[in-house]
Amino acid sequence: MALPTIESPKYFLTVPSTKESVEFRPFLVKEEKVLMIAQEAGTNQSMISAMKDVINACTFGALDLYSLSMSDLEYILIQIRAKSVGETSDIKFKCDECDEFIDITIDLSEIKVTKSKNKENKIQLTDDIGITLKSPGLKEAEVAARSSKKNTIVQSLMTVIESVYDGESVYPFADATPKEIEKFIDSLNSKQVVKIKEWVDGLPSLKKEIKYKCSKGKERTKVLSGLDDFFA
Repeated sequence: MALPTIESPKYFLTVPSTKESVEFRPFLVKEEKVLMIAQEAGTNQSMISAMKDVINACTFGALDLYSLSMSDLEYILIQIRAKSVGETSDIKFKCDECDEFIDITIDLSEIKVTKSKNKENKIQLTDDIGITLKSPGLKEAEVAARSSKKNTIVQSLMTVIESVYDGESVYPFADATPKEIEKFIDSLNSKQVVKIKEWVDGLPSLKKEIKYKCSKGKERTKVLSGLDDFFA
């Protein structure tokens, strides 16, 4: 005799960038195992792979994950997690002022994706050369995670530069070799890197401002940003 099948409840969420309404279900034991194994592995590559697999399963394969930004994917995963485990998350972080660890509970339903502050996606580096930038998505995150150069400026910048242009031509990064990309990024000066970083800081992202009192009784403010902060 076959065991009875348990039906999962279904919910809807709105993808921040596209405003598309998508049906989803909570993750099951098998998907929770995928997330736990990825957390234990502790690598970007394992976490990105787990995120992709869980979102794809819980949204019934309805989304083209590679067309979405990482902020979209992080938001979707938080919505799935909220309906699977609970709509609050207990986090711990170190206060910048008193150096003590703060324990706080946040409401995941209040987390939103900020709007882009960027008016255009081009930065002029010199009189003759400029770059076109893009919001990093799943493909770029996977490439960066596989890179042998972990936690470097090269790894970060390669995910947001789409192409280089001059007065004559456009040179897509997708057509360049890893060595050519690294050589170009290594040639940037500090002011040019700051310009790119400012553009990246203006991209949509998961953010929530929280207020708390430190051990000295003073009220402090901290801005949480990204999945790591919300489940610290």
